[in-house]
Amino acid sequence: MVKEVYQAILERIILYGVELWYRNGIKMNMKLLQILRYPPLSITKAYRTTSNEALQVLSGCIPIDLKAQMLCELDLKLRGVSDGSVSSGIDFELEEKIIPWEVFRINWSLYKNMCSFFSVFTDGSRMNGRIGGAYVIYYGNDEIDFSLFRLSDNSSVFMAEAFAISKAVDEIIFRKMEYVDLITDSRSTLMSLHSLKEKRRFINNIKRKIANYNGRINLKWVKAHEGTMGNERADFLAKSAIDKEEIDICFGETKSEIKLLAKNKMIQCWQDRWNSSKKGKVTRSFFSKVCLNRVKGDFYLNQIFTGHGIFRTHQSRFFNKSIGCQCGRGVGDITHVLLFCHLWKDKRDKLNIKAGTSLKYLMRWEKFQVFCRFVIQSLLNLELN
Repeated sequence: MVKEVYQAILERIILYGVELWYRNGIKMNMKLLQILRYPPLSITKAYRTTSNEALQVLSGCIPIDLKAQMLCELDLKLRGVSDGSVSSGIDFELEEKIIPWEVFRINWSLYKNMCSFFSVFTDGSRMNGRIGGAYVIYYGNDEIDFSLFRLSDNSSVFMAEAFAISKAVDEIIFRKMEYVDLITDSRSTLMSLHSLKEKRRFINNIKRKIANYNGRINLKWVKAHEGTMGNERADFLAKSAIDKEEIDICFGETKSEIKLLAKNKMIQCWQDRWNSSKKGKVTRSFFSKVCLNRVKGDFYLNQIFTGHGIFRTHQSRFFNKSIGCQCGRGVGDITHVLLFCHLWKDKRDKLNIKAGTSLKYLMRWEKFQVFCRFVIQSLLNLELN
């Protein structure tokens, strides 16, 4: 619950307008990490001496400075600000501002039967990570022409469907067909052409070409895989286009791709930082990989995961107490207390722990976790008494 509140409220407040004020510098990054040290402490219930790096890994909270860097880079890319690299391909999601009185919609209807004039069926398909599109032209029931094309692998089926319609409209205009039915099984594409709120330039260009054409283009929707002759033929051609070696049309990165790449880069930077950190060695022995979903909020178990707590190695380091275990037979570190200390031998023997079993493995076992809580509670009582 604390983590949800932190991510939904506090983190958003701190990062509000980050694109304007953030500068990637050591001083600013350290200040951000200091400000947001307390939420991970509250989430994990760990000792206040625990390092920021360990708290972030235990709570699954991304370092705030890395989050700020990601948001700034994301903002630049989504706004199309060049970073010096050469971009290639059509920007399918490029938006445009349209004057309100120039906004219009393209209507569509349900396909029933093949007309006696021209009919053009379009389709897009994805298989094995590849994507293709196609259109096929009929006059009455006779096929007179078709075209198929392979799109870049980062394209979506929606993009293939929209591109197929765009190419079909271009062909209709080139052939000067006076009356034609344009049929697709992509309801989402038809809805975007019908929408008054559509801002993507690629879609709006299709709308303008249809509206400004001297002939009549009737958009129609047909249910996929129902045995409709033209639709099945277009589907076959679109799947055939997938097998082409050469890519006919390249689309640039989509917003979802840009966001995913930015997120993966942020997590990798976090992982690199965790790997190279000189702090949190005990925590790293349990959790070598960072994870956004991890939430370790147990006060007792986190003393084991961090090495900060009731154990004498920690007490000696911070409070100048004796480093020896309460049993008097060894150093009071985590391994000795949990696996060898004779004070807890009876409880430990009931678990039938195999010799040589690592503590990292044992900490995944619920019964051993119960044993650990008992030991730490008992040690706390011994210290208080």
